[in-house]
Amino acid sequence: MGNELKEALARRQEADRRERRTRILDAGRRVFLERGYLGTSIRAIALEAELSPGLIYFYFAGKDEIYGKICEEAFHIAVDLLAKASATKGSFRERLNALAWAYIEFYREYPDYFDILSFKDMGFKKVGLPEDLQCLLEELSQRALSFVKALIDDAKEAEEIPASFDGWALTLALWGIIEGALYIHKRGYLQPAGVSLEEMLAVQFRILEKGIGPGP
Repeated sequence: MGNELKEALARRQEADRRERRTRILDAGRRVFLERGYLGTSIRAIALEAELSPGLIYFYFAGKDEIYGKICEEAFHIAVDLLAKASATKGSFRERLNALAWAYIEFYREYPDYFDILSFKDMGFKKVGLPEDLQCLLEELSQRALSFVKALIDDAKEAEEIPASFDGWALTLALWGIIEGALYIHKRGYLQPAGVSLEEMLAVQFRILEKGIGPGP
């Protein structure tokens, strides 16, 4: 067999491997969303992917690793959106607003990934992931928060907010406000009240500004 034919065969085999991994991850995402983490099995993922359970184990150690890889995909999307928003210029309020809407874009445009990351019965911190994958997800999670932390550090230096605030405590408080707004929206509480997500966030930010702005 000539070198060119060997190389073509190797490329084809690699393409087949990538296609199967993608098919397994896509199937896993659908099954996790339908059944929840605890109700999902390798057999169910294999059936959805139209592959044998044995072949699934050739690519992944088990459903924990599949879940972890789907979380990795989700974090990369969210981090990319937040990174772009972090380049916004302007006041603390304007930059915070840009970061908030970047995460809302993730929520709206990638709802499956948002739901995977926010399972009520499980999360990547609670499953038996390989150590390297666990560390990567922890790093990506912190990376997402770091954009808000960097904004707070800049705002403190510019005296837009009091320097006495603990940076990470305020980061988590702000993130909690944004996450909370999305969960309220997702549970359908806003529509009966005739309130849009945009209106609720605007009110939250106005309240927040008065609470963390410089004193008289």
